[in-house]
Amino acid sequence: MDEIASPAEPDSPEASSAAGGSAKGPVRAYHAAVLSERQPKVTDLLPVRPIWVFVAMVLGLAGVVAIEAIHVQAAALQVGEGAAHLAAIDATQRGSLAAWYSSALLALSAALALVVFGIRAHRVDDYRGQYRIWLWSAAALLWLSVDAATSVHDALGLGLTMLAGKQVFTGSLAAGCTLTWIAVYGLVLGTLALRLAFEIRSSLLSLASLLAAGGLYIYAALVQLDVLAAPVVLAPGVVQSSTVLFANLALLGTVGFFARHVFVDATGRLKVHIDPAARSKSKRAKLKVVKSEKASETSKTAQAAVPAKTTGKPSEPARFGSSPAAGAAKPGTSINKSNLSSQDDDEDDEDDDEYGSGISKSERRRLKKLARREQRRAA
Repeated sequence: MDEIASPAEPDSPEASSAAGGSAKGPVRAYHAAVLSERQPKVTDLLPVRPIWVFVAMVLGLAGVVAIEAIHVQAAALQVGEGAAHLAAIDATQRGSLAAWYSSALLALSAALALVVFGIRAHRVDDYRGQYRIWLWSAAALLWLSVDAATSVHDALGLGLTMLAGKQVFTGSLAAGCTLTWIAVYGLVLGTLALRLAFEIRSSLLSLASLLAAGGLYIYAALVQLDVLAAPVVLAPGVVQSSTVLFANLALLGTVGFFARHVFVDATGRLKVHIDPAARSKSKRAKLKVVKSEKASETSKTAQAAVPAKTTGKPSEPARFGSSPAAGAAKPGTSINKSNLSSQDDDEDDEDDDEYGSGISKSERRRLKKLARREQRRAA
């Protein structure tokens, strides 16, 4: 800014133009480095190097461990009426530090899903548009982020339970609400997870992380439904909250690992291995298919040009003005082999004059057949 605001040199063009008393014109207040082509891209923030991937995993695990350690210390305190003031560090309460951390992990997963969508949309062999699954994944992760912060699943479960009727469930209303939202989430998100597993099968780290997240979510659901009992040696709520936190972290690892995988693949660092033998086999199979199609087309053309031999009266001489093929097409007539060969020779000579000698018989017959079709359409 000092250089911009300082007066120009006496011998410079700016000084000569300002000699008449005119002030210096307006200038840009920011450096050219602020332009978009010089700013870091979103993909530049992806941890590509293994050391940064390891650091990100350690930081995620450290956050979960710190939250659970604070929860255990808060649960061990005997504060009596002051327990309500510790709700922010109680991992079992709504709006706590654990809920905020889960919401942040899922929101980051949604952002990474959009990054994957932006990269996968440019894959040249994705003719069916399978990359659109990442839009659905981003929407689902964003919903889960809101749910982790607000526990909106309880309201959803209550609404569906009231629509179905309380008489459907033999237990309490709270148990029915819990079973309802777990069943809905398991059906919708489970189907999306299966489709996502098919998408990320090329990255073993992403697939393993997705399986780990699915297992942790199932275990947390069983503990929530009191199907499995939590260990009594641990503080109340530690198993439930830590399982959900680790599951959310594993889900973030699933999207993060695959985002790194597709970015490395898009930059050309991952090469596609093609088996030359399989490639040559596929080419030979295609050639066989083409040859068989040509042979079938040639046989059909030959059958249409020369009718099959039939037993009956000897062939009558062709009348004046009728073609040999028309006379041979009459039923009950037979064709002499010598006459047929001489007729074919005459036709070959005529075809050589018309199409040239460099065309095969099957190609000539095909051309003649097309010419007859054009004549019929014109008539």
